[in-house]
Amino acid sequence: MKRFVIAICILITTVAFSIYGYFSICNRIDSVITLMQNDRELTVSQNKIEASRTKEILDEWENHETFLVSMLTHYELEEVEMGIRCLKDYMNQNLMEEYLETLNECINQLTHVKETELPDLKNIF
Repeated sequence: MKRFVIAICILITTVAFSIYGYFSICNRIDSVITLMQNDRELTVSQNKIEASRTKEILDEWENHETFLVSMLTHYELEEVEMGIRCLKDYMNQNLMEEYLETLNECINQLTHVKETELPDLKNIF
C-alpha cells in the first residue's frame, strides 16, 4: 500500500510541476510578445524607432531568457535570441524595415514555441 501512495504522490507532483511549467512559460512568452507587438504598432504609426521601447524589450527578454532556455530546447529560442540582439543594432542604424521584419519574425517564432508547448494530441504524436 505504501508503494501505491508513493506512486500517486509522485504522479501528482509531476503533473503539478508540468502545469506550473506550462503556464509559467506561456506567461513569460506572452509578456515579451506583448511588448514586441506594442512596439511594432507604435513604430509603424509614429514612423520612428523608439530607443526606450527597444531597451524595454531587451530587458524583458533578459529577465526571462534563463528560465525559458532551461525549460525549452535551445534551438527553439536561438532565432529569437539572435533577432532580439539585432534590434538594438537596427535601432542604432535607423533601419526601420529590418527592425520591423525582425520584430515580426520574433513574434512568430515565440508564438510557435508557445503553441508547441500546448499539451494536445497534435504535439504528443
